[in-house]
Amino acid sequence: MPIIRELVLNKLLQDSLEGKHDHIVEPFRHYLPNFIVIGAAKSATTSLAAVFRRHDQIQFSSAKEPKFFGRNYERGWSWYADFFKKGEHLPLRGEATTMYSSSSGSFRLTPQLINHHLGCIKLIYLIRHPMERLVSQWRHYKGRHPDCSDFNQILDCKDLRKRIVETSLYYEQLQRYLAVFPAESIHCMLTEELIESPRQTLKQMFRFLGTPPRLQTVLRRGKLPAHNKAGSKGRNLVPKPEWPKPLKERVLALIQPDAERMLRSMNRPLSTWDWTL
Repeated sequence: MPIIRELVLNKLLQDSLEGKHDHIVEPFRHYLPNFIVIGAAKSATTSLAAVFRRHDQIQFSSAKEPKFFGRNYERGWSWYADFFKKGEHLPLRGEATTMYSSSSGSFRLTPQLINHHLGCIKLIYLIRHPMERLVSQWRHYKGRHPDCSDFNQILDCKDLRKRIVETSLYYEQLQRYLAVFPAESIHCMLTEELIESPRQTLKQMFRFLGTPPRLQTVLRRGKLPAHNKAGSKGRNLVPKPEWPKPLKERVLALIQPDAERMLRSMNRPLSTWDWTL
């Protein structure tokens, strides 16, 4: 992002958090989202979005990742609200933006902005094995940006470290939201459980949202809709990289302690994720 645009955006976000845009938001308030999927990237959030769109009590944003409470805030409240207007009379309206649980600078105020403008809405945090997620996101990003650094530079390249590695620090990212939202407003889910046991996992999620699950409608023959396979949407298919041993040790030293704190917070055994990849 060009420096001037970044400065302008940061000023907009700060003004918004200080209440200077509240009068702009007011006309749209009655049909803005009341739940948001905050991430994580490459954790089946697109498939989850497809589930929401098949539910008759939910208006889900046609743009799966509006990125509004951050990079796209300058597009304006009318642009954002338009994604939910058709669901004005539905009990649930939602969106999913995986950048909301990233360390990208333009999303540093996201939890506070959501809370300020939407109140104590419900948040869904979908996560997968952090090392596998990291690899998947690098392949996705490399497929769109062939000139990005090689995989063995993910810790040494500042942009890749913030964009990709730190997105796998789930517990750290969660703390940003727990600083402004009560724990009961955040439902954390494992991608592995969503894929292996979609009925049970979705029942729990819809119970959290307070709506009937409609499993026969939202699932396809009892399975989760599959989306965003490697190489889809015109991206180059980037081969899965090998883990150089020194790099793996460095990444594990950073990620594993955070992952174990996250698993404990979800009452999952530490053996949930295998670290001998």
